[in-house]
Amino acid sequence: MKDQRRFLLVLRRMDVGGIEQATQTMAEALANAGHEVHVLVLKGTSQRQLASNVHVHHCDVDRTSRRRWGLLLHLADRLFLSPLIKGSGIVWRGKRCSAAFRNIVAQLEVEHGRFDMILMRGQGAFENLWAYNDPRTWRVVEAITGRFANTWRGRWLTRVLYQGKQVISVSHGVEQSLNEYLEERGVQLAAHEVIYNAVPIHKLQQLADHTVSAATTRPYLVHVGRLVPVKNQARLLRAFHLAIHQGLEHDLVIIGDGSERKALESLSQQLALENRVHFLGHQANPYPWVNQADALVLSSDFEGLGVVLIEALALGTPCIACDVPGGVSEVLIEEQRRLLCAPDDQALADAMLDATRYPLAVNPQWLSRFTEERVVQQLLEITA
Repeated sequence: MKDQRRFLLVLRRMDVGGIEQATQTMAEALANAGHEVHVLVLKGTSQRQLASNVHVHHCDVDRTSRRRWGLLLHLADRLFLSPLIKGSGIVWRGKRCSAAFRNIVAQLEVEHGRFDMILMRGQGAFENLWAYNDPRTWRVVEAITGRFANTWRGRWLTRVLYQGKQVISVSHGVEQSLNEYLEERGVQLAAHEVIYNAVPIHKLQQLADHTVSAATTRPYLVHVGRLVPVKNQARLLRAFHLAIHQGLEHDLVIIGDGSERKALESLSQQLALENRVHFLGHQANPYPWVNQADALVLSSDFEGLGVVLIEALALGTPCIACDVPGGVSEVLIEEQRRLLCAPDDQALADAMLDATRYPLAVNPQWLSRFTEERVVQQLLEITA
C-alpha cells in the first residue's frame, strides 16, 4: 500500500471498559484500512480478542522501570519524595516509566519499523508516560479525570501531565472542559484536535442479529453501562418509578456490572420495581437487547462522548439522555434533541413517556460523523 502508515496505540489495561472498546475499534479500523497497527498494553494481559491483523504487545512498564537506577528512584519515591510532597508519586513514577517506555518503543521499531503516530489513551497511560515527549505522540482525552486542585501543587502536577502535549479530545464538550481546566492552571498544550470515537456500525448490526433469551415479555427500555456513580443509575430507577406511576407500560432492562450493583438492586426493591427492572449483568454482546428495545436510556452525570448512544442509533434505537457536560448533546442532534432532558428525576421520567408515546424514527445520516472511515481519515490528516 503506497500510503501505508504504522501506528502504536498505548493504554494501561485492555479490559472491558469504554476506553478499551474505543481502542480496539480504532486499531481494527486502521488495520482494515491497510495500515500497520500495534497495540501496547502496559499492565496485565488483554481480556479482548483483537482482529488478527492487529499486533498486540504486553509489557508491564512499571515493573520494567524498576531496574537499575529506576529501582533507586522507586525507593526514593516511596520513602522520601511522595511523603514529602503528597500526590507527587505520578511525577517520579512517570520519569522512570517514560524512560523504560522509550526503550520499549525503540525495540519495537527495530523489529517492525518506525511508527508514524503514537496514540496514548487513558489517565493511567498519561500518568505513567508523561515524560515521553516524542512529536509523534498524541494523548486521547475521554474525560478530565484526576483533576488537581488549583493550588501550587495542583498546578505543578497539571503542568507535568499536559504542558506542551498534543491532545485529541473525543468531543467538543471535552475540549471545552479541558481548555477551561488548563487555562485556570496556566497550562498550554502544543496542539489540540477533536476527533470523535469511531463506531463499527456494520459489525454492530451483525452482532445485533444474534439470538438471545428474552429479558421480559413486555416492551422495554434498555440501559447499557458500568454500574458506577458517574452513570447515576439511581436517577434512572427513580425516574422509571415516576414514569410507571404516570402510565409507562414498559419494563427496564439494565445491562452492565460494577461497584453500585448491590445498591441499585436494593433501591429497585425499595421502589417495588423487582418485576419491572431486569438486571442482566455484563453481557459481551448487549446489542440484541438494544436492537429490540423501544429506546435506550442514559442517566449519566458526564459522558465524554456517549458511544453507547451512537451504538443504539446504529441499530435504529432512539435514545433518551440527560443533557450533561461532555458530548451527549453532540450525538443527539436534530429531532433526537426532543429526548434530551435536564438531569433530574422528573425530566427523565417525562422523556421516557415522550419516547414511548411518540416513537422517534432514527435518521441514518446522524451516524456519518462516527464512521470508522471518517475517523481514520481525520487521524491520517494530523499525521501528515
